[in-house]
Amino acid sequence: MDCPAHAVFPTSRPPPEGLRCKTVHLIRHAEGTHNAAELEAERRQRFMKREEWRALRETHGVAFYLLESVTGLTYWDPPLTRLGRRQAAKLRRELTRSNVTFDAIFSSPFRRTLQTAMIGCPQIECLHRARPWWRKLGAWLRHEPCLPPPVVTTDLLRERIANYTSDGRRTVTQLAAEFPRVDFGEVSEEDRPFLESKELGKQEQPLVRARARRAVQWLMDRPTQQRTVAVVTHSHFLLALLGLFRLPDEGLLRFANAERRALHLCACQNDAQEGCDPTCTSAAAAAEKPP
Repeated sequence: MDCPAHAVFPTSRPPPEGLRCKTVHLIRHAEGTHNAAELEAERRQRFMKREEWRALRETHGVAFYLLESVTGLTYWDPPLTRLGRRQAAKLRRELTRSNVTFDAIFSSPFRRTLQTAMIGCPQIECLHRARPWWRKLGAWLRHEPCLPPPVVTTDLLRERIANYTSDGRRTVTQLAAEFPRVDFGEVSEEDRPFLESKELGKQEQPLVRARARRAVQWLMDRPTQQRTVAVVTHSHFLLALLGLFRLPDEGLLRFANAERRALHLCACQNDAQEGCDPTCTSAAAAAEKPP
């Protein structure tokens, strides 16, 4: 019997006593240029221009427009749109009003997630090179120090790895030049997962769910002082991650761009706790007893 290793609880109340928990703020990236391109291509029905595009749309849906055979590498590791930057700025205001601070920020190693984090998380906005000059001036005049929490990237948090160019990323050298104080230590220089570890077809969901389980364990293995964290990632991955837990149907709805949902993520060290299977450990223990 596979006993649950972790459980989630709403942040409307404290997590159960006796469990090792982190408060995790799940954030989908703000609108990227690829998101806008998909919508525009669908609105203009560009798939009608060529017979092969019609066939691709039948197979891939609106995402057909992000295939290399259709738009080349235009949407390789795409940045945020203007709307996306406004969405991230709205997220920053929301976090500021709610007085939410993070002990660490974990991100997929993609431009759109890192830009969302830099603009959307008030504590690290000072790291963003594209920060407006008037905000830099205001911070200087107020003598505000730039003391951000660690920002760490991992491929465990990346989007489902398909054949769309938006699923590929820049090299670490290129990303580090744009985001110089981000930790890319757990990410390979080249995008090896995109080249070697596709999550396609019938294996897509099992592979992404397995990676989501590894990501949960990775989060729980982070230092204990990192109790309140942000996870900035992608829509397909977020659905796979939340699908690991017992949640009401509304908890499994697709994330909007720059949407944030908070939860307590806990290790199931005590099988009697709500959210973990109360029969699992006892049944397993009974099965192990000698006759």
